[in-house]
Formats: sequence, structure tokens, C-alpha cells
Amino acid sequence: MNFIKLNNISAKDNLFSQKIILALGIILSSSASVFAQLDDDIVITKDRKVELPPANRVFEKIPPVKTNPEDRQMKYSFFDRKLKGIEEVKFNPTVVSPDGGKKKEEEEKYNNYISLGAGNFGRIFGELYVNSAQDSKMIFGVHAMHNSTTRGPVDDKNSANMYDKAELTGKYLAEKFQVNGGLSYNRDQYYFYGYKRPRVEFDRKEIKQILNTLNFNVGFENIAPNPRVDYALKTNIRSLKDNYSAQETDWTTTFNAYFPIIEDKFIALVDADANMAQRSDGEVDKRNLFRVEPSFKVNLNRFGASIGYKAVNEFDEVKKINRTKGFPTVELTYKLPNLIYVFAGYDGDIIRNTLGSFLNENPYLKQQTKLLNTEKLQEYYVGGKGDIGSGFSFNFRGSMGYYKNLYYFNNYSPKATEMLGDTAKFTVLYDSLKTQYVNVNVQLNYQPAQIWRTYLRTEINHYQKRAYEKPFHRPLVTVKWGNTLIVSDRLIANLDLAYIGKTFAKNPTTNAIVTNKAIFDMNTEFDYLFGKQFTAFVKLNNILGKKYERYLYYPQQGLNFLVGVNFSF
Repeated sequence: MNFIKLNNISAKDNLFSQKIILALGIILSSSASVFAQLDDDIVITKDRKVELPPANRVFEKIPPVKTNPEDRQMKYSFFDRKLKGIEEVKFNPTVVSPDGGKKKEEEEKYNNYISLGAGNFGRIFGELYVNSAQDSKMIFGVHAMHNSTTRGPVDDKNSANMYDKAELTGKYLAEKFQVNGGLSYNRDQYYFYGYKRPRVEFDRKEIKQILNTLNFNVGFENIAPNPRVDYALKTNIRSLKDNYSAQETDWTTTFNAYFPIIEDKFIALVDADANMAQRSDGEVDKRNLFRVEPSFKVNLNRFGASIGYKAVNEFDEVKKINRTKGFPTVELTYKLPNLIYVFAGYDGDIIRNTLGSFLNENPYLKQQTKLLNTEKLQEYYVGGKGDIGSGFSFNFRGSMGYYKNLYYFNNYSPKATEMLGDTAKFTVLYDSLKTQYVNVNVQLNYQPAQIWRTYLRTEINHYQKRAYEKPFHRPLVTVKWGNTLIVSDRLIANLDLAYIGKTFAKNPTTNAIVTNKAIFDMNTEFDYLFGKQFTAFVKLNNILGKKYERYLYYPQQGLNFLVGVNFSF
């Protein structure tokens, strides 16, 4: 999550910030016609008040059951997160209760809902939420989901997929603390359908992949008002198994605390995390990462500052790595009179890569994938956020820095003795050289009236050419535009458009550079409310019907739809 900061900028830094601002203007003016979906989480509310909290306190959530049209919120964010690889079709139908244009009164609340739907490609969709009463000290929720297709974009059943999830969450609220926890199981089944064509007959079991993931988490957090010491302790254990004898157990624990020395004016903070993983895929490898960051924050009316030091220890048993590195951190913030915040800072870190994180980006990895962490040697960044009135708000961030072991995905060229003599699987390539990067994120949000909400987001990335000719399968430009329109008290429409710039890959057979064409995508959804408990929905994805390839040799589904109903109870 980005905090709002501003730096004292020298003449050299001022030139850099001017270049960033100029780049932002060029991006916004050139991206007005290309757009996309948003899957992030920052909330803009109608009161136009932007506050800088003294500490970041994260609360676990039980999935919401319904929202009213009057309090539907637009969500957006700028997280320093990795690019997503395979963009699977995801359906998230909503349950919205109509008010019929009448004076808002106390309405009966429904804590549970079920959603059922079907579509082309033999798609079957079902989802269930069962939640306890939300006004008690003990809250629990059960969530189950099934989403499958019997056919895919190519070769019928050879590109089918199935995703199942079962989840139990709970929370206990006491007067001064809360305890929350959860247990979930995910089963993802799909096929390596990026093989060479035409291909002789083969057993589908040879290209079948199944990922079984079990997650357990528990957290303890202080919720007392105006505490002398605030804290949060969370731990999560994930067990991952695939269909090719790979297994990874990952245990992550985080601790956050802040100590107000002079009320909210001068605060001491401690952030720490311990990550221990064991991966067995041919050989057992223990990989640990420990991080601690003490810091101090100063809040002086319009001006804020933070200075800290991040110590990171990295351990890898197989690769004989055991080192500790330090990264100073500086963040400065300034609040303008019109509630606009600008910030600047300096940072560095070691970014943890695991088998699970790679499979989240690209599920078509080959066996015994090499795992290395990525080091962010240094990063300089500037940005701002705020509400500029008349329904407009904005958020931007520009950064420049250096990576070591920046990773790319590329098709794997199997050996002659291997069973799958094709390009259906991917390998991870690491650039061991110091790689310079530039990243710019810009988002504009506009809510002119209660019936329409819209946002436009642009992201641009540049990676210096070092060990490889191109940044394989990393898009350089992504533009997203999303709209929500409340047509009437009973009809709600969503329209999302996306542009993902061209990407590059290397043909593993000829070693020639291949260009994946830019992606234009359009999606829409209509929800019709028959009553307080019953909703029908229609969702159309990839309306343009393009079988684009986000990854080489893996065309995605063309026009696909889902029709279904939601029922609250």
C-alpha cells in the first residue's frame, strides 16, 4: 500500500520529477481511447475527505453479501505488485437490493446468498456464501465456489479448465482486541494446451495439471481506541502440491507495531516478517527470508516525514545463500490546502519469489523451476493523490530504480529425451545483471452523478536491455477503463475496456524474437433486480471475440458469456 509522501528535491532530483510529470501528461493524453478492468482495492467515497492515518491497520473481512445502489463505491489502488500472467476469466456477479426510489428505511438484511449460472464453452458456475449475524462478537462465514468449462479455445477438451474453492473464515471481537482466522482449499485443474500443432494422438493425462492448495491463517490485533501501543500479529501457512510431484510449504508471519511518542506527531514503528519455505521438486530446498524495519514518523500539520532502515536476511540451502543486506528508507509528504497530497521517497528491498507466487502469474510452468529472489537495489519515487472537486479524483506514482535477478517467462525448449517435445511449458529466466527500470501509474476517477462512476488507469513500464534482448512476456503499456451505470432502480450495467501492449518472446526452436500482438478487450455485465432477494445477471467477456495470446502459443477464449441468478436469504 502506498503512503502519501513528499521529498526535499535537489536540483538533479527536480529535473527527474519534471520528466516524470511530463511523462504522466503524455500518457494521459494518449490513452483516452483504450481501457480495462480493475481488480484492486482503494476506496473513494463521496465525502471527498482524504486522511493520512498514523498507522496502517489491516482488518480481515468476511465477504459482503449485498450493497445498496446508494453506497456502491469505486475501488482503485496502486500496489507495488507483480504483473499477472494468465488472465483467467473470472465471474463475480453481485447482489444489489433496490430501494424503488423511496425514502430509505430500515431494511431486512440477508447474510447469505447463492449464485448459479451457465454459459458457452460448457461453463458451469456456482457460488455460495453463508455468514453468521454481523452484530455479534463471534462472526463466521463459509464460502464455496465452482467454475468450470468442458471445452476451451483450441482442441476442445484439451484446453478445458476447472476451479474449485472451499473456505471457512471467522472473527472474534473483544473490547480491545480481535482474533481472526481462516481455512481454505483450492483445486485448480487445467491443461498444457500450448503444444505444437498438428500433433499425433496422445493421452490427455500427459498434459493435465492439478494444483491443490491448502491455506490456514490466524491473526491477533489490537482494536482499542487511542492505544498507547498498537500492534497486529498474523501468520499464514500454505501447502501447495501439483500433478508432477512438486510440493511447497510456505509459512509467513508478520508483526506490525507503532508506539506514539508524542500523540500523533511523533511515532515509532516496527514492521517485521518471517518467511520460511520448503520446496521439494526433484530435490528438497529450504528457502527463508527474514525482514525487520524500524522507523520513525513525524506529522507536522501539512508536512510529514518517515525515516527507517530495512534489514533483510536471505537463506537458500541448495544454492548456499546466507546473507543480510540493509536498505535505508526515506519518505516525505506534503498536504496542499485543497486536500491534495504529494510524496517522494527512496526505498530498497529483496522481493520474495516462490513456486506459489510464480504459478499465480503463469500456471504453465515446467517441472523443477529454478527459484531465486529478486533484489530491488534502490528505488526513487514521486507521486500524489487527492480529490480535485466536481467528482474528480486522481492517484499517480512514478518510480525509477534498479533490479537484480529480475525474472521473465519464456517457452521452454525440451531436450530430445523428454516426453513432451513441444513448447507447452514455460521456464523462468533471471537477469543477473543490474537492470534499470521505470514505472509510471496514473489513475483518474470521475463520479459526476450517483448513477455513473468511471475510472481510467494507465501503467507504463520500461526495462533496460541487459542479459536478454527483450523483457519477455512483460507488457510495457496497460490501459484500463471501467464504468458502472445505474440505469434504473432495478437495472445496473458495467462496461470495462482494456488495452495491453504488445509483448515479446523467443521461439525456443529457432531462437527468433516473436511479437505477441497488442490485446484489446471489452467486457460488460447487466444485473436486473426482481426484488430484494432475487437478481438475474448476464455477463459477456471478450466481446470483440479475439483469441489473443497473453502468453505465446496460448490463445485465450473468444467471446464467452455467463447467464445466471443470485438469491439472498
